[in-house]
Amino acid sequence: MWRIPLFLFACTALLGCSSESRTAVPTAQILDRFRTGAFILYRLNGDRYPSEPIPDGAELLHGWEILQTCSIASAGDGAQLIQALEAGQADARRNPQPSVDCFNPRHAIRTIDGETTTDRLICFECRNIMVWTNGEMTGGISTSVSPQAVFNSFLEKCDTSR
Repeated sequence: MWRIPLFLFACTALLGCSSESRTAVPTAQILDRFRTGAFILYRLNGDRYPSEPIPDGAELLHGWEILQTCSIASAGDGAQLIQALEAGQADARRNPQPSVDCFNPRHAIRTIDGETTTDRLICFECRNIMVWTNGEMTGGISTSVSPQAVFNSFLEKCDTSR
């Protein structure tokens, strides 16, 4: 008897969790956006929770310690990262997994487009993304682990730490 309400609640939660568009942005539009905007990839310390003491000299992104900052200069590289992220989101929609409640983000992507700054903090362990727009949390979406290899390859090539 309790399974039907639980199932309906789970379906409603899954449908209502995303504030981002579910349609893929064509590559040409992504390239145009990054020719005029900024794109930054971060490596975060997912082992330190925002409520814990902040290490001396630490820089934070929405409460999470930044371990590495990598500015993406090429519009093509920015498009490659966004396409990997969108592919992960599409994969999560095609193959939904039970949500895990860990959220230990180790990656983040910041896009600055005109006056809009969007941060996506990503936890590949629980496959969740928290979205922040102009400093306010505006939603979340699921992903698969597929973009992680692309993000790690860019961070490994980037020589800038904090």
